[in-house]
Amino acid sequence: MKNRWKHILIPVLAMALCLSLAACGNSDDVAGEDWRTTGVIVGSGTITHDSESVDVLVTADPNSAAFYRDQEEQVLFDSVAFPETIEDISSSAFQISFDDQNGDGESDVLVSFIHENGDATELIWIWDPVERYVFREDLSTVTVSGSDLSEYVGLWEYQGKNLWLRICDDATWEFVNDQDEVIEYGTLWVDEYGITLHFDGSGDTLQLDRTVSGDLIDSVNGGTLLPVEGIQSQEPYFTRNGLEINAAVERGTFLLEDGVCSYSGLGDGYNTDDCYWEITKNGDYTHDGIRELHFDAICYIPEDSIPYFSEKYITNTDSELYDFYTGMWLTTATAYGNSQRGDNYYLHTVSWQGNSYLIEFAYSTNWQYNVGDWAQVLTKSYAVYLPEDYDGLVFAAEAQPDNYKDSAKRMQLDSISPEASLMDIDTVDPYRSLYFSLCY
Repeated sequence: MKNRWKHILIPVLAMALCLSLAACGNSDDVAGEDWRTTGVIVGSGTITHDSESVDVLVTADPNSAAFYRDQEEQVLFDSVAFPETIEDISSSAFQISFDDQNGDGESDVLVSFIHENGDATELIWIWDPVERYVFREDLSTVTVSGSDLSEYVGLWEYQGKNLWLRICDDATWEFVNDQDEVIEYGTLWVDEYGITLHFDGSGDTLQLDRTVSGDLIDSVNGGTLLPVEGIQSQEPYFTRNGLEINAAVERGTFLLEDGVCSYSGLGDGYNTDDCYWEITKNGDYTHDGIRELHFDAICYIPEDSIPYFSEKYITNTDSELYDFYTGMWLTTATAYGNSQRGDNYYLHTVSWQGNSYLIEFAYSTNWQYNVGDWAQVLTKSYAVYLPEDYDGLVFAAEAQPDNYKDSAKRMQLDSISPEASLMDIDTVDPYRSLYFSLCY
């Protein structure tokens, strides 16, 4: 709990029109006039550095507070800039302290605005002999008046832990994991500093202070909680679901069991069998913060993987791009015949741990027949553009469903399940796929 000031609140409403002028010195002062009588002073105190003390008087405007020597002539001694504009400064009450906040014997700055609605903003700067006053958001707080629970209702992510705090409008709360399973729960109350959690099981309490930016600080455990829209695990999606990168770029071919299906008409003679996949890179460039990848994903289909058909038949394989961290399917449409990159262009945004990554790609498809020992060879040639700090792009060669109905359904997935998570695509068995990491 922070120490509260002993200073008396000084209203600044009547002084609002003078504040900006006072911070820079009043050029209209009459020679010999004592500036301290002009009514712009909103606080006072003593600043001590290197064991030397100076009495100062304080003025303030919506963007800063200035400290002047306590003498007849207006001489600036030091100042602090607010991290954001205090729009209602003219209707707020102002208080300031130069007490030592961190025990180093030097004066720090603590400024508080008591807003007209009863809310408070508390800002702290710590003295640094080189940088002078350094604003400390982690020590600063925003407090709300009364017991306004609505300020806190919602979901909060505990940074660096696989933990979320859900606060309900009936003053109950629960800590949940990435599967939304309740770990702890209880009731809470709101005070001027933030919220206090009461644990129903143990009876313990935990104070969470509100910062100036609206976050919650767990001072006891050194943690921070941020408001979020939904639960996103700290553990990558592939890792969490036991999906392994089981194939490698530029390392030859890899067997995919049941990776190809063949049928005639509307599923007549539907059959699945094995094929082989490999990925070769044609280019990997980084420029202007963008990484540019060019690669070929090649599928080799053996002669004995395609049964005899007495009429025209279709051969199909399935392969897609996914994000390793979120499992997001970077939606594409299955291409059976030859196509150009202009026919297959896609743009997706992946969000992970507060960062957003724009993934842009296009590909072409080319089928060849009776190539050496292979009955058919499919080449998908990709051009991908992604942020240089993103490394989660995965190419998946997927096994075929065991029935024609599900195979046909996959042709509609780009409209049925756009950007779905890998495990949620019901026509894909994720544990039967080959996975290549493209950003190694």
